[in-house]
Amino acid sequence: MPSVGAELASVPFGRMIYDMASAIARSQTALDMASIKLVQVLATTHFDYIPDVVETLIPNPREIAITDGNGNPVKDKDGNDLTVTVTGVQVLNDVGPPFPLTLLQAGVNPTFYQFTNSTITVKMSITSTSESDSSLSFSSSFDSKQQLTLDNLFSSSSSYSSHVNASFSNKFSYSVEGSSSLSTTLACVPPPKAMMPRFFLINAMDPTKITISQS
Repeated sequence: MPSVGAELASVPFGRMIYDMASAIARSQTALDMASIKLVQVLATTHFDYIPDVVETLIPNPREIAITDGNGNPVKDKDGNDLTVTVTGVQVLNDVGPPFPLTLLQAGVNPTFYQFTNSTITVKMSITSTSESDSSLSFSSSFDSKQQLTLDNLFSSSSSYSSHVNASFSNKFSYSVEGSSSLSTTLACVPPPKAMMPRFFLINAMDPTKITISQS
C-alpha cells in the first residue's frame, strides 16, 4: 500500500527548482543583451533637433469703423464715418537651425529588466479507502426414523448433516492528484551608470562667460 510520505518524497522539487532557476538565468541574459543593443541603437540613431523657436510679437494697429445696432456706420458732425484704432498684434516665427542629436542625448533612456521574486507551488491530494466484508452461514438437519420388524420389535435409524458457508471480500482504492505552478516577477530597473555616457554642455554664446554643465 503506498504511503503519503512516499508520494510527497517522489515530487521532484530539486529538478523543478533547477529548471526554473535555469530558465530565469537564460531569460535574464537575453533581456540584458536586448537592453545593451537598445543602448547602441539609441546612441547611434540621430534626428534633426530644433533647439529653439522664437516668437516675436510686433504691434499691428488698424482702424475699425463704428456701427450702430443695425450695422449702419456712425457719422460724425461732418458726415464722416467714425473709426477707432485697435492695437493688433502680429506674430513672427523664427526657427533656429536644426542640428543632429542622438536619441540617447535627447533623453530616451533604455529599459532594463530584472527578475525579483520567484515562487514554486506544489499541491497534492491523496485519497485512500479500504473496505473489508465477511459473512458466515451455518445450517444443520437431523432425520430420525423408527420401524417395526420381526427380528427386532423396534429398529431406529437417524442421520445428521451440517453445512458451513463462509465468504470474505476486501476492497481497496488509492488515488493521487497533484498540480504545480511557477510564478516570477519581472521588474523594471534603471540602467547601470557605467553603461550610460556622460554629456557635457558647453555654453559658448558669450566667450567671456563660458559655463560647462555635466549630466
